[in-house]
Amino acid sequence: MEATEADSQAFVKILEASMVSFLPMAINAAVRLGILEILQAAEQVAEDEETTLSAMEITARLQGRTASLEETETSLNRILRALASHGLLTATSTGSSVTRYGLNLSSRFLVQSDILPSLSHFIRYMQDPVTLLACSKLDQAVLHGGNAFAMVHGSAFFPFTQQNKTYAQTFNNAMSGHSQLFMIKFLDTYGGLQTLHSLVDVGGGNGDCLRSITTRYPHIRGINLELPHVVEKAPSYPGVEHVAGDMFVDIPKADAIFMKWIIHDWDDESCLKILKNCHRSLPPHGKVILVEFILPDIVQESSDDRLAYYLDINMLGFAPGGMERTKGQFETLSLASGFSKLDIICKFYGMSVMEILK
Repeated sequence: MEATEADSQAFVKILEASMVSFLPMAINAAVRLGILEILQAAEQVAEDEETTLSAMEITARLQGRTASLEETETSLNRILRALASHGLLTATSTGSSVTRYGLNLSSRFLVQSDILPSLSHFIRYMQDPVTLLACSKLDQAVLHGGNAFAMVHGSAFFPFTQQNKTYAQTFNNAMSGHSQLFMIKFLDTYGGLQTLHSLVDVGGGNGDCLRSITTRYPHIRGINLELPHVVEKAPSYPGVEHVAGDMFVDIPKADAIFMKWIIHDWDDESCLKILKNCHRSLPPHGKVILVEFILPDIVQESSDDRLAYYLDINMLGFAPGGMERTKGQFETLSLASGFSKLDIICKFYGMSVMEILK
């Protein structure tokens, strides 16, 4: 039977979906090889962001190579062209069979630097064997309940990180890089901090979000509420007080409470406990500033929505009861916790900034 164009596209779509996991593997390889830093260094030397390098020129700059120059160039070019095909690098061939590669807006987020934050640790975390192995049990989580991570590793995600310091550091680095990049955009977009005098970041990790906030608004006293094992290693930042505690027990009092990627880790019952504790700790007219992905009510195919669906699958595998939610689900939790209303203030990088008002 002759295949129609629609048949062919459908067939290729399934094959591509089956092999799409090779894309983050290729990104991880580029990060670990330092390819992005090599491309950036070439730009800096030439003082031109349009500077490009061939696979051979990049190969000559790689550290730790034991294969021949030609063998490494061939292997490297295969990774580079795959990344370029997904719009993660520029690729130009002008009158020559040699392709030259350069950074673009997307790949610049992966460049590791002492000056600017990076998503490089995020890709390392997502490609860590501990992370990948847990994803192999998603079907079992559907059939038997629980979560895939615990099925594979013998404990839930957060208890596991307390015992496995190397993986915990990988995770913390990923969250730190993401938060630092997010906060640059957040502070330029969200205008609801100026009148605050104190702010609690619930589950604020190393305090990166509060550091950004108190740097921009030095009059704000930042309180970073985290578990004891996180607080004991958290760096000191001006205007930020690290407080060891448990959001399910008590939350320090402040004018407002900030939570980024916290609510999605928990089931509804746990979220109600957290939000009720927030409500008790806030003054009249206080607010919770909530940063989360919001699922559409009807299935959509945009990049932002797909990202939310991917993260929702991640919650299925890693967080018992955790999930991404619709606006309506966030509103239901907020009202049941004693708050009066929820407003979506702005959206960027796929995430929504909400205010839950007392």
